[in-house]
Amino acid sequence: MVGETSQPDLRPPIRTTVVLLSGREKPWPDLGEYRTSPRSEPFSGVTFRIDAVYQKTVAELCSRASSFWLIFAPLAVDADAPNMKRAVSELRTRAQGRELEELLVAMVVMADVDKRSRNLREVILPLLREETVMQNWFYKEGEARGKALGETLGEARGKALGETLGRAAGEATALLRILDRRGIAVPAEAREKILTCTNTSQLEAWLDRALTAATIDDVLAD
Repeated sequence: MVGETSQPDLRPPIRTTVVLLSGREKPWPDLGEYRTSPRSEPFSGVTFRIDAVYQKTVAELCSRASSFWLIFAPLAVDADAPNMKRAVSELRTRAQGRELEELLVAMVVMADVDKRSRNLREVILPLLREETVMQNWFYKEGEARGKALGETLGEARGKALGETLGRAAGEATALLRILDRRGIAVPAEAREKILTCTNTSQLEAWLDRALTAATIDDVLAD
């Protein structure tokens, strides 16, 4: 009978993906697993897809449906000035307003963590429209804090501190963006902890954890 026929589950399947920002040169397998059962027993655990973005080309990242993947362009194997121009241009065609600003900021953050040390931050920043850079809140906050503290600590130290705070705020923005895209809830207390953190090394550690963590506690664990 029709009434006894179960309706198909229309919910999209959820698949865990581990995004690798750096690592070995040898290609990774498409799938990995985390076993919780002894080797001598049937498998029990979690399987996940491995996405080593640092082994992809800029063209491969641009071909993906979601604009989110474009933030990893500075980590691609062929990341250089022409390809960064292409990635930024592609991002502008897919996103607008605040979303575009946040994705561009995240792209700059990825350039900072590039283990190949290609100094792509200096390539990307000139590609950003001045209004995009200056209107983004993390630049404003970094500039404001640096200016205020500079009056006490001296112009040179204030400028350096402003740059550090600006970078920290940018990494905090990227971290919250990734958590939001992965569907991880961020309570107000945790959000405040992230936004007020000025330790860029700590923020980078949280950023790495956010790519694979299941909860906000996993990200911010000491």
